Amino acid sequence: MTRRTVPRKNARVSRLTLKDIAREAGVSPTTVSLVLEGKKTSRVSDRTRKRVLEVIDRLNYKPNVIARSLVKKESHSIGLIITTLLNPFYAEIAQDIIDRAKETGYGVVACSVRGGIEDEQRSVEDLISRGVDGLIICSSLRHDPVVFKLAEDRFPFVLTLRSVEHNPGSPPVDSIVVDNKRGGFMATEHLIKMGHKDIALIAGPQETSTGYERLAGALAAFEAYGLEHNPDLILYGDFHRNSGLHLTRQLLEKKPVPTAIFAANDHMAMGVLDALRERGVQVPNEMAVVGFDDIEMSGLPGIDLTTVSQKKATLGRLAVDRLLEKIREGEGSVVKRVILDPILVIRRSCGFQDREETYEIEGANSGPVQERHDHEKKSI
Repeated sequence: MTRRTVPRKNARVSRLTLKDIAREAGVSPTTVSLVLEGKKTSRVSDRTRKRVLEVIDRLNYKPNVIARSLVKKESHSIGLIITTLLNPFYAEIAQDIIDRAKETGYGVVACSVRGGIEDEQRSVEDLISRGVDGLIICSSLRHDPVVFKLAEDRFPFVLTLRSVEHNPGSPPVDSIVVDNKRGGFMATEHLIKMGHKDIALIAGPQETSTGYERLAGALAAFEAYGLEHNPDLILYGDFHRNSGLHLTRQLLEKKPVPTAIFAANDHMAMGVLDALRERGVQVPNEMAVVGFDDIEMSGLPGIDLTTVSQKKATLGRLAVDRLLEKIREGEGSVVKRVILDPILVIRRSCGFQDREETYEIEGANSGPVQERHDHEKKSI
């Protein structure tokens, strides 16, 4: 009997099925399924795997993702929860996450939450009801009952950008973050080493890990250098540009006027620059400014903001990859916490490039980001 030959690439690819591939490769449909899922198993030899992949490539076979999702109860989509797209940093990291998810065959359904815990809870429930396979959460608070509930329910999720303070009554959670405390220290130390003493700190919301840790790092720099910090020069913003604008106006009314400002994110730092421009204060000659995040616009000519880089693309890639690991591993997954070393990016707003005398800056614009991993056995 003559063996049936499957039509080649000039045929409509929609007619090809998993059984057709199996028949052409001389294997069972189950074997083809295992190869497509990328599972390493003794049931499929390397030689067989190679033969199946060659047939798939030659016939330009495209798996029916929707049908496979229904059978496996997977949607091949992940939910993304961010605070707001009005902050350029969130828009940029959302794009990085979407790009990485697309590379792995996943779609992204995004929600922005600006109404606190209740808004976050509604978004989580909405995304889960849509059938997403897991969540990447960028909006968590330091004490976040929504996150703790997800951990108790064993729903796959990963925190990125922000983290939660461990709740002894809840299982630990996965997180991909930059070392915010070290970043705050580096930014403030840089200004101290340049000779500034009256340094104003525009902190972020203290209920967030980013706001809390960056301020803690800044204050640690004063302590490390034996300097007293004027508490009147600590103001609290909301990570939005307008708060940087209004708080800087307040700082310019204080006596003495500070000579440098560290804003806890670049969006507020843009507001700082707006206020200084409004009052005719020259940057950096009369006021040095440092931000945090390294958003795309911070490097534009005329802005040239010295800042601390979070390496958005790295954060986004690691968050997607870790979430997909959790989805595959199921409830036995080991919790991973990844902390990236920040990098100080020196531009003109701090005045460093205009100085004749310089000092050695440890960690500034140097080398690749290093990762520190803490692994914890997940409670069952």
